[in-house]
Amino acid sequence: MGRELKSSKLRSEQISRRLFFCMIVIIFSIFYLSIPLIINSYQEYIKSEQTLNEITCLRALVKTANKISRERAPSNKMMSSEPNVLLENQKELLEYRKIVDAEIDNSIEVLKQNGFRLIAYELETDLKVKLASARAIVDAYTSTPHAERTSKQYDHAILSMFSVWDESREFLTWLLVRSNSKNSKMSNYFTSILVLTDMRDQAGRVASNVMAPVTFGEKISDENRARSLQTQHQAIYLWELIDTIQPEQSKTLEYVDLYRRVKTEFLDKGLPIIARLLDESKNNKAYFLSGTQLTERMVGKFTPVMDLQNYILDYSIQVAVNENKFAKRQFIFTLIISSLSLLIAIFTMIYAKRKVFSPLIHARNMILRLSGTSDELPSGKNNKEEFVSLFEAIDKLKGMLKQRDTMELQLKRIANSDVLTGVANRLALDEYIRLLESKPEALSQTCVIAIDIDNFKFVNDQYGHIVGDQVITMIADQLKHNVRASDLIVRYGGDEFLVVIENIQMTAAKVVAESIRSAILKEQIIIPNAAEPIQVSVSIGVAIGANSWLELLEKADQSLLKAKAKGKNIVET
Repeated sequence: MGRELKSSKLRSEQISRRLFFCMIVIIFSIFYLSIPLIINSYQEYIKSEQTLNEITCLRALVKTANKISRERAPSNKMMSSEPNVLLENQKELLEYRKIVDAEIDNSIEVLKQNGFRLIAYELETDLKVKLASARAIVDAYTSTPHAERTSKQYDHAILSMFSVWDESREFLTWLLVRSNSKNSKMSNYFTSILVLTDMRDQAGRVASNVMAPVTFGEKISDENRARSLQTQHQAIYLWELIDTIQPEQSKTLEYVDLYRRVKTEFLDKGLPIIARLLDESKNNKAYFLSGTQLTERMVGKFTPVMDLQNYILDYSIQVAVNENKFAKRQFIFTLIISSLSLLIAIFTMIYAKRKVFSPLIHARNMILRLSGTSDELPSGKNNKEEFVSLFEAIDKLKGMLKQRDTMELQLKRIANSDVLTGVANRLALDEYIRLLESKPEALSQTCVIAIDIDNFKFVNDQYGHIVGDQVITMIADQLKHNVRASDLIVRYGGDEFLVVIENIQMTAAKVVAESIRSAILKEQIIIPNAAEPIQVSVSIGVAIGANSWLELLEKADQSLLKAKAKGKNIVET
């Protein structure tokens, strides 16, 4: 009898330890899942912050490049001026040079503040020096008496200003190369801005390339003609390219209007002016415009290009700001939910210890006392009353044990199930693998079907994580409908599932895999406020038989990679 009581005591203590251990496992599981989520959310937030800083720097450099490109207009105007308006045009150029210098200094400061100190240093040491050299060439030409000037000198001064812009363009490229955001969803905006900067400069060069011979009333040389035609073709090509690379969500009515204005004002009205000058030169006719008039006529044609570029700059900045705000909210939300989940688990453990474990031990001690092994039995009670108390204690203990068993089952189910889909998780798979590898012969007829959601990152990025969760849940539901209840379904990763089937041949396994693939392809996810529901597909790799679980999993993974390589939405063995 004493041995049975001792065994009962040990069993009660073991039960308490098991329940306590399960709660510890849950707490550590939550901790294990939460930490990567928090780190990932924080990294996304930092990445969005970097993107915002980088596009701010890009905007500053683009404005500097545009100002340098725009300086050619007052420079050309001054160099082609008649003596009676030379001082007025010279004053206009000097005022504009101050604006350019201020813009360069502002860019240097912005770059320093956002961690691009090397580029800022190069702006200070290289760009300013090259700009000063080009300006000196322009000023030297202007100070040359009219009778001693030549079109070659004028063209050389124009080319020197071209080289300054080319230098500023190198810094733009350098910034994009050093940027951490070039592979992000913002990359199209970066490219659009760069292309528009090129287009703005090419548009200006169209006229500048013929400015010298037009000013001197000379025939346009083959070299100048070739440069002008090349820049025309380049400007047209860049105009067509910008609409191709521009993200569809940013093609607002304002964007469409500005894009059309570029064609109307510059391509349809500006380029014909240059074409007419080229034809007049070819046919040895007098030019219908002087150099100064050409500058004045063409300057206004570039305004739509600038407006379009500024719009995309402002739009991309707003997108970056919104992304940064969203990432920050996501990080804070993840941190709060993870912390709250951990606190709830700890509170549950404490509550279970006080309200479940302690009453169980108390009931055990009551039974021990009533069984006569304790000196603390109530005195003055007959046997009948003692048995009544004993049965009451046993009934209470039974109730507690039932509550304990229910909790233990629920905790084990929680620990072994994926929260989102209800299918097995990695912990359950580990238990299954241990059981499977204890019977090596079973591995020879065990099938692993690896399922990966195609373009899942795009769905998450395009529609958000809530829709992403709907997709994952739908996949899990279709897996449950298309495999047997005895087969193991595991959510193996964020967008990857495994189905483990024992005692099956490859032909039957492929039929199961195909039914899964086609069933998922037929499903649609309805998104509020979206024009159309979305469909997703999966790529599936099938493998049967191996010497170890890792080898079997590797075979399935290789089959999955082959399916992905063949174009996705494919079953591969």
